[in-house]
Amino acid sequence: MIGFEAITHHNGWVTAATGACIVFSGLATLSLIISQLHKFVALLDRPPKAQVVVALAPQPPPRPECPLDHAVAVERLQPLIEELELEFDLAELYALAKKYHLPHPHLSIRCLLNAGTLQPLGDGVFRFVKAAKDI
Repeated sequence: MIGFEAITHHNGWVTAATGACIVFSGLATLSLIISQLHKFVALLDRPPKAQVVVALAPQPPPRPECPLDHAVAVERLQPLIEELELEFDLAELYALAKKYHLPHPHLSIRCLLNAGTLQPLGDGVFRFVKAAKDI
């Protein structure tokens, strides 16, 4: 017996088909393992940590201080008035406010004048009067 008869006699076709199936299955399994290997390595490298997301309510920005508020104007200008003499020229107070970069010096001075905290003495001279609650 020679050739195809010998292959058929000794179950060669079945053995060849079985071998081809085993090789094909092995190669398919190997390609599947290689394609998913990056996921396995990522698990071994560092496990994922649970992320906790806390949603904070947005805080509204603070409102700027109003220069027409009497308390704010006194708070800003009183240290400057203490640098001046008891009776001072209003232009000197304005110059100090500009020197120290206070916001809205005209409005703050006008607020003190309207409230009576700055009393005019005549000829552009003024005096700072503390309220009874400040004493």
